Amino acid sequence: MRLGSAFPTAMLAASSLIAAAPALARSPVHVEVADEEVGDAIADLLPEREAPTSLFEAERVAEEAAARAAVWLRSEGYYAAEVAPDARENPPAATITIAPGPRFRFTAPALGYDGPAPDEEAQASALQALNGLHEGAPARAASVLEAEAAALGALQHAGYADAVSGERRVVVDHAAESVAVELSFSVGAHARLGALHLEPAGLFRQGFIDSIRNWSPGDPYQPDALTRLRRDLAATGAVSRVATRLAPADATGARDVVLEVEAAPRNAYELGFGYSSTDGFGVEAEWTRRNFTGRADALSVSTTLGEIRQDLTLALTRPHAAGLGHTANFGASLQHEENDAFTRQGVSLFASVDASTRLRVGKSYGASLSADRFDNVASGVTDALALSTFADLRNDTTGFSLDPRDGSIFELRLEPTISTGDAALAFLRMTAEARVFESFAEDDTLTLAARLGAGWLEPLAGSADDAPPDRRFYAGGGGSVRGYAYHSIYPRERDALGLAPGGDGMVEASLEARWRFHERWGAAFFVDGGTAFDDWSDAGALSWGAGLGVRYDLGFAPLRVDFAFPLDNDRAQSDGALYISIGQAF
Repeated sequence: MRLGSAFPTAMLAASSLIAAAPALARSPVHVEVADEEVGDAIADLLPEREAPTSLFEAERVAEEAAARAAVWLRSEGYYAAEVAPDARENPPAATITIAPGPRFRFTAPALGYDGPAPDEEAQASALQALNGLHEGAPARAASVLEAEAAALGALQHAGYADAVSGERRVVVDHAAESVAVELSFSVGAHARLGALHLEPAGLFRQGFIDSIRNWSPGDPYQPDALTRLRRDLAATGAVSRVATRLAPADATGARDVVLEVEAAPRNAYELGFGYSSTDGFGVEAEWTRRNFTGRADALSVSTTLGEIRQDLTLALTRPHAAGLGHTANFGASLQHEENDAFTRQGVSLFASVDASTRLRVGKSYGASLSADRFDNVASGVTDALALSTFADLRNDTTGFSLDPRDGSIFELRLEPTISTGDAALAFLRMTAEARVFESFAEDDTLTLAARLGAGWLEPLAGSADDAPPDRRFYAGGGGSVRGYAYHSIYPRERDALGLAPGGDGMVEASLEARWRFHERWGAAFFVDGGTAFDDWSDAGALSWGAGLGVRYDLGFAPLRVDFAFPLDNDRAQSDGALYISIGQAF
């Protein structure tokens, strides 16, 4: 029996070797071992190099490979393994022969404490976190480090903020082919959270600082609470760096939280672009004044300049003003839109509370007042004053990402509206959408993404034909059915009958396969379908488009280039369409 102090060191060395070597590297060293799985693992960690050209070089390569193999075998629990390097001269070749021997197993782990022990509940949580070291499990060095980190996390989550790892004792018993692990921790006193303070003071109003505190003074310490605090403040964009630390305990035993921040530049500028051969070129620009009133809010002026749509928007956003993770927005907008169905000029005022997309379940709501004039319509209203409210419920398991790879998004939106002007009516506009993402293959190199959406406009007073044309439903375009012009798919017989454009309802579906064949480059194949209709019996008559795409990872989002081809000749206005934008189609 001997003290295995080199046990974690071997694991770390093996990790660095593996990280430094390219995945599935081709090595000139031939690995001879009866266990195919062991052989493949060792072959993968050997670095790519040229074949040896002399006996001396072959010996050197074989010895280096043997050293790497021995480190890996010990880190995986093969403590009795034998590795023999060999080389030959004609032709020069390197070989390592491996006899792994038995794989050592863990005995039941032991957990101890330097100084006072934590309460029984915390001890039980820490012991449960050592599950990866259970008796009989393969004696992998990585399992020791993972279990130690898990136990430390369990103690901290139990309220012991100052808990740290102590001496790690690992004993390898060659006679019993076993490994005994004893971990120790120093936990300190149980901590309770107090008030929240800002450093440097004065950057934000104290009322705002108090509003983002997600605990009540006296609550037990929870590292997750501080993680959420940092995330919530960073999400406002008002800071470039945020950190937290605990102050010493006060007379009551509570520990205040000190929030250390660095302010982001007060002015921010953003520029984006998009292009479609059917919709034309578009540019988006925005200027933002951060921390406008000392509560991490922002005043922004943004514009969209495109061939189909132009707008100018002034907005004030107040993060966490309606509760943590909920931003209050107020603004006004001027718009001009010219699409296949109508031309619109309008002005609107809006106010909303929007849930952060980082929330798994988000509830948003708001209201808007808009005055619009519509041209190039066969019939229907040409002037409308509409007061709308909305309620939106979103369930997102993908995590915040412009390129989701797993999970789902379900969203339901209700928009009650009263409209006057050329016609007076009340209606309820309803939309629902589901998106599902599932990745396959190694390192999520293949992702299947599916989308299904539907909408319906239900008149509550008056006729649906008198709804403002922009509130009715259409399909077609880069975010709908690729290959067709924007808003070009709707019941065309309405034009011949002199009715307002658009449909009372809408159905859309998309399926996309995204393949990442390089660190930066990827490809996609997609099929889109959609239609707008006046009766649900026509909902199945979808217009389809299909195409191929290229993706380039910009680091924060993919650059998307799609080539789409319409499959419905009656609706198609061209043989194909090109789309260029940032972010996935859905």
